[in-house]
Amino acid sequence: MIYMIEAKIDYNLIDQEALPAILEAEWKVSDELHASGRMLGIWRKANAKGVVAIWNMPDHDAVSDQIRAMPLYPYFSEVAVTPLVAHPRFPQYCEPPQDAD
Repeated sequence: MIYMIEAKIDYNLIDQEALPAILEAEWKVSDELHASGRMLGIWRKANAKGVVAIWNMPDHDAVSDQIRAMPLYPYFSEVAVTPLVAHPRFPQYCEPPQDAD
């Protein structure tokens, strides 16, 4: 199933000396999600306080588990998860790539 994940990050909670290592770990997990086909896209919000991502996950529990596994999760001030369904005019946008698991 396809999900839209919106996360706001409170960077004030992060020790600035630890920030580079946390970001590196977050990007590594994001790269793995993308390579496996579980993350279809990711965007920064223009206000630089969070991200919007589109994930392809088997179910709600998998989404919840993955969110909690993200290195930046302890610093999320808000998380919204929206399951997406196909639009009748453009159903292909809700279909994961053929090579995804």
